[in-house]
Amino acid sequence: MINIFGLLPPSDLKTVMLVSKQWTLMGKTPTLWTWATTATLKYKDDLQKLKFKRLRNQLKKIKVTNWFESSSSILKQSTAVRPEELFNALLPITTLTSIEGLTDDSSNDLGSISFTDFTDHPDLSVIDPELFASVLSRLNYLSFNTINPSPSQYEALLSSISQKDSHVKKLVFGFHRIFAPPDVFAAAVSNVDECDLGTCPVPFQDMQALCVAVAENQGQLKKLNMFSSFLASIDPDILGTAISSLESVRIYQESDLLSKDQIAAILRKAGGDGSKLKKLDIIMREEQKEELDQELLRQAGQKIGAVKWTPVQLRGAHYVLTICARA
Repeated sequence: MINIFGLLPPSDLKTVMLVSKQWTLMGKTPTLWTWATTATLKYKDDLQKLKFKRLRNQLKKIKVTNWFESSSSILKQSTAVRPEELFNALLPITTLTSIEGLTDDSSNDLGSISFTDFTDHPDLSVIDPELFASVLSRLNYLSFNTINPSPSQYEALLSSISQKDSHVKKLVFGFHRIFAPPDVFAAAVSNVDECDLGTCPVPFQDMQALCVAVAENQGQLKKLNMFSSFLASIDPDILGTAISSLESVRIYQESDLLSKDQIAAILRKAGGDGSKLKKLDIIMREEQKEELDQELLRQAGQKIGAVKWTPVQLRGAHYVLTICARA
């Protein structure tokens, strides 16, 4: 009978489960519900859906359409989904990759958490830091662009991302200030595949810890974008080793530009046998471009691919050096 149930479309399966208790029990067989990867929550009573065993092993996406808001009417508050209740309900679901309703990241098919409407998002600050971290570290994509966790939530989340069982593949910091010790920051960033450090100034201590971790082959980071990171005081050899250990690096910094020695070290390592680089972008002043060691640039280009210079208008003449693998 279960095999027959497996041939039914979802709507018919739900209907036959109403025939008898025996059919209800058979209809709850988890293998019949492999199509049920998304659950939509409009009212807080919908949280009961998450307790169904048949859903827990395949549920990947949660869609929330009615978040609790303290400014709403008492009637609406009584039916809305409270963040802390949702996170408690999600804790046993280890297959989760996305919480829609906290995000609208249509350009990325990875799970995510990023608020698109800063003035109208659920208040997550009431959630226990450990619960906050346990649930969100199961998502594939995390963005802090408009989320505002408390310092304790932030540190707990980064600590969780640094663990081997974290599912986060891409981490975006955006404008968010870093609230974690350098070693925690470095462990989290080096444990994802891709990280965008955004425009928030990243302190030297954090960047130093990250470069050391990457240079020592800790973690799995492959792609790193930097826009306002303090790199100028990092030892050239450590910086060059770290960057050449990645596959794609973008250093777009209007201030705190790299020194001549740092750029030389990066190109030297990029052109070496142990380099993994497939694409490198570095912004520099015109005089730095003119002083560049052409032999190091040639070797890096020979190792990676095509070399391209692009003028950019900042404060004074600047150029972006791009070296990328040929198509």
